Amino acid sequence: MKFKNGTNSDFYTGIKKEVHEYFESRDLDQYGDRSIWIKGTCLLTGYIGSYFMIYYFQSHLFVALAFAILMGLCGVMVVFNIVHDASHSAISSNKSANKLLCYLGDLIGINTYIWDIRHNIQHHTFTNVLGGDIIIENVPLVRLNPDQPLKKFHRFQHIYTPVFYAFYTLFWIFVIDIKLFLKKDICNLHNLKHSKKQWLILIFFKTFYVFYILICPILFTSIPWYLVITGFMIMHFFGGLLLSFTAVLGHFVPHTSFPTPNDNGDIEANWSEHELEATIDFAPTSRIVHWITGGLNTHVAHHLFPKMCHCHYYKLTPIIKEYCRVNGHSYRHESLVGAITSHFRYLKQLSMAA
Repeated sequence: MKFKNGTNSDFYTGIKKEVHEYFESRDLDQYGDRSIWIKGTCLLTGYIGSYFMIYYFQSHLFVALAFAILMGLCGVMVVFNIVHDASHSAISSNKSANKLLCYLGDLIGINTYIWDIRHNIQHHTFTNVLGGDIIIENVPLVRLNPDQPLKKFHRFQHIYTPVFYAFYTLFWIFVIDIKLFLKKDICNLHNLKHSKKQWLILIFFKTFYVFYILICPILFTSIPWYLVITGFMIMHFFGGLLLSFTAVLGHFVPHTSFPTPNDNGDIEANWSEHELEATIDFAPTSRIVHWITGGLNTHVAHHLFPKMCHCHYYKLTPIIKEYCRVNGHSYRHESLVGAITSHFRYLKQLSMAA
């Protein structure tokens, strides 16, 4: 599978020039600035601190539950703000520092090695393309691409999908990672073999996650085991909703592009313009949404420049928007509420035959 017209275009050459001038005029580089390290420290402290606050307030169940929810949200925001950028080698010019920061994702339960395959290699290359973007196939019972087979149960997907979203982090940690490790073929990647080192990392971190998140609270607090599990589920409920909606709003809405490769596996476009057509921004002027999502609300900038730290996207987005306006390209954006509404309208569209 490949883009018939390659990766470069007049559009991409022009937008790169605009972005380069922005960095050069301000004497900036593409990596994270001090604000990223401060935010990352705060979010990681929130995750770890919430964990120990659960022990401290173990006799006050509702307070402990509040910290469990906070822990779930902080964990997802660590992935958004630190692990995601580090996986793109965008936090630091030091490759070892980026690699080390990626392991924060493994500590929080996800396997960052398999994520690199399905997110960086597949999703960012073949965004929205069935058979190239594994993210489309990672949500069970939900039809996200018009080329997916239409099943009878899909007619209700705009109703039941939020349930899947709420527990997507659980599904990711305990099903997707392990399932993809066992598969030899992942979409357009074939005969995959994972080293013994990566298998050991998978087993170690999954075991460690279950140990500290479930076994330790059961053994070392007075909270009954069934309430520990209930709190664990509620933690993932809130974290799953935050992660899922942030992930889907950038692509799965009406009027984004879902191209179908021809019989030779060629996509009739160039990569950069495809990314522009397959992606939207939501609440791009909101600093709060930008802070929470690690810049994933400014999704167009991220897909065009994935190796740039998200701390730059807020300022780059108006440049991209203006360049698109002047040069006749469509820049798509919606409010947060508008994007959520559009997503469910899209799910309902795909619940029926064309």
